[in-house]
Amino acid sequence: MSALLDSGVRQGAEVRCPGCIRFILPDAACPHCLCGAIPPERYGSARSLLKSGVDRFALAARTAALEPAQVAVLEARYTRQWGAVLHLAEDVRRVESHLVQRGFTRELEDSWALILPIEDSALAEMLAPFSPMPDSLEWLADKSPDPTLRLLAALAGVHQGAGSREARYSVSNQLLHGEGRMAVEAMLAMTRWRNGLSPRLSAEERERIRALALGVLQVPELSARAAVAWTRVSREVTPESVSAALHRGLYGTDLDVRFECALCLHDEMEVAQALDSPDASTARFARRVLSQWGSRRLLARLRQDGDAAFAKEVLRELPSPPPEGALEALLTVSLRTVGSLADELLRFARQRPFRAWGLEGQQQWARWARSALRDLPAETALDFFAWAATPPGDDPEAPEEEESEAMWAFLEETVHAIDRGAAKDRTACFGDSAFARFLHHSGVDEQRRLNDWARDTHSGEALLEALVTFPSRARNMGLMPERKHEEKHPDPGHSGRLLMAVWEGPGQHLLVAPLSRVVRSWSSLSGSEMLVEAVWRRFQSHPAERGDLLVAFKGWRDRLWEFQCEVEPDALARFQAWWRVDPEGLFQQTAKLLDDVPVDALPKRLRALWDAAEELVGTRPRTASLSVSKGAMALRNGLESRDAQVLQVLDVELDHFEAWLPAFETRVVTTPSPPEESNVHRDFLDDTHTALRMMRERRDRRRDDEARERQREIDRQVAESRRRDQERRAEVERRAAEEREARQAVERAQQETLARVEAQRLLVTLQPRVPLKPVDREVVFPESAFPTLVDYARMIKALQRGGDVMKLFETLGLTPATWAAQANAWGQVMVGRMELGMRFGELLGAPWE
Repeated sequence: MSALLDSGVRQGAEVRCPGCIRFILPDAACPHCLCGAIPPERYGSARSLLKSGVDRFALAARTAALEPAQVAVLEARYTRQWGAVLHLAEDVRRVESHLVQRGFTRELEDSWALILPIEDSALAEMLAPFSPMPDSLEWLADKSPDPTLRLLAALAGVHQGAGSREARYSVSNQLLHGEGRMAVEAMLAMTRWRNGLSPRLSAEERERIRALALGVLQVPELSARAAVAWTRVSREVTPESVSAALHRGLYGTDLDVRFECALCLHDEMEVAQALDSPDASTARFARRVLSQWGSRRLLARLRQDGDAAFAKEVLRELPSPPPEGALEALLTVSLRTVGSLADELLRFARQRPFRAWGLEGQQQWARWARSALRDLPAETALDFFAWAATPPGDDPEAPEEEESEAMWAFLEETVHAIDRGAAKDRTACFGDSAFARFLHHSGVDEQRRLNDWARDTHSGEALLEALVTFPSRARNMGLMPERKHEEKHPDPGHSGRLLMAVWEGPGQHLLVAPLSRVVRSWSSLSGSEMLVEAVWRRFQSHPAERGDLLVAFKGWRDRLWEFQCEVEPDALARFQAWWRVDPEGLFQQTAKLLDDVPVDALPKRLRALWDAAEELVGTRPRTASLSVSKGAMALRNGLESRDAQVLQVLDVELDHFEAWLPAFETRVVTTPSPPEESNVHRDFLDDTHTALRMMRERRDRRRDDEARERQREIDRQVAESRRRDQERRAEVERRAAEEREARQAVERAQQETLARVEAQRLLVTLQPRVPLKPVDREVVFPESAFPTLVDYARMIKALQRGGDVMKLFETLGLTPATWAAQANAWGQVMVGRMELGMRFGELLGAPWE
């Protein structure tokens, strides 16, 4: 009998058919596959024959014909293989206890009954090891040799809300879209409360779950869970059938089902009962859900006996804005908890602006702050104050009346927390950007504490850095408006007054060195104009502090100097006011005193410099000597002027300098240089003597030049006298020459007139003393100066008598060229006419008068 049970052949009064593996009545043919009756003790042999190819209709006869030894071998092999399946079934049975439905073990046995017997090697490869596996669902889901067991373990893990990502993937992508019991179980597992009230599913998965849920909604043992699954994945109106199933489950006996139905129906009373569940995970989930619902029952219980863990769970899930009573409950638990749940409350508080809590809520926060804030770490208290001081939407224009007493309670208690904190805690607070809000709201009382903190040797420098960077941080945070760049002298405002309040009072010497380091590091920070203005006003109103102010705020020294230049245009007055206090020393002030100095102002400035050097040489000999060398060079440059009056004044200054220098030089040589002058490597007396030598040489050259100039002036005057005598003589000679030229011109004019008259007379009156012939008056060239032969002969005779040729030509309107042309024309005519030639000869030979 034991062997039969171990082979999975008998189930109650029925036995398994070797052909179709269904359970049927014994000793009868199978009504399903028509296989003949097989004795149960030969079931393994029959399965072996069937696997070897024997037809199921002949199976009964073939099984009965087997030898007993064959039967024993075949039955033993089947029993051994079925034993491995039983080990696997045991694992499935353990997993099945975590599932909603039953029957998975039976299905597994049926699936293996279909394939046994097989080769032992194949079975070992499929199911090794044959021993029971670990109880861990994670191990079974990841490493079980059987795929069915792996899927069932994954289902169980998802049911418990602890399945791995691979397990969830297998359930959602393989089982959910399958068929039968596995798909329904996947639908139930994925919608359990342990996986969240609204599991993250795709639209396709949600639709598949709704279809499966409606498919089993009428199954009594699955109806309520199916309704839960449908509700979890649906957003539309719940059908009446689903709602009815939920209410049936709500009043059922299964506590887990009741809890899930209460979650879907938002039944606060039923869910609240789960707060006392022995299952810690159920109680935690109930607290989580009730927190999300803002349950008054939960808040009342929290206020009455809640602990820190309870409050943290509620804080994580409370809706925003929180329900009525939530703040009171949380603050009550905080006050009876070590550490006051500070971090959790701070995260909760930041979800909503302080001023959005209304008057009652702000008062509750203020009472809590008065009781708990000063005992918190300084940084945490500062964070709470920054939250309380931040207006809604971080709007700097929020009405002042909204800054009620509640916010000031946070401020006052934050002061106590910072004051109680260790130096490193205060340093951390001062470096926090939230400290800018603290400074923004600091009044007289807080400024007194700031004054004390700034003088602390460990954290004071961090506070000073916070004060210097406050204007920039305040602008970035919208605590103060941007100022126009062209605004030269801004009101120092709160930030400047705050800095000077810290500077005010005893112990200023403790602030000089740290302030100098901080200002040097942040000298170029935007927004420092107001701080510079505050320092400048302090500089003007407290002359005794000017030295410390300029050392402490050395990084702003140039801007302070610009302010000084604006209010005091006189360079000498600026020098007298600054040279003793300027951290850059006398030399820098000397450079500003003497740069681009007008020559006429140089003597007064040099006298002021000699006096300053005389005063400083006892403590800083090299610096004083360097400044004197600068002044000597300026005096040398001034002596290069060409203004005699200026040079006369500067000569007096040079004489004074020559008389003053020896005593000063002795003090420079005999006074030891202090460590503060380590950057000045020599005394610069050689440079001063070089400048003095150059000035002396320049003065001597100038005097020689003046003597030479006087001699040159005498020589110039003598030469000028001689030149004037020569000019007078030349003028007399010039006038005599002009008179001679005038007389000669008159004579030439007279001679020219006589020549012209003589020429006219010859041409008019000159006649031959022979009787004229008709040929003499014959007009040969009517348009010319000599139309007749006698006219031409008269011209020749006039020339022969020595008449002025040019005057003759002028009288007749001739030029040498026209005369030559007409003479040539007469020659040609006389060649052609012999009588004219002969007559012309007669005329020339005849006397004329």
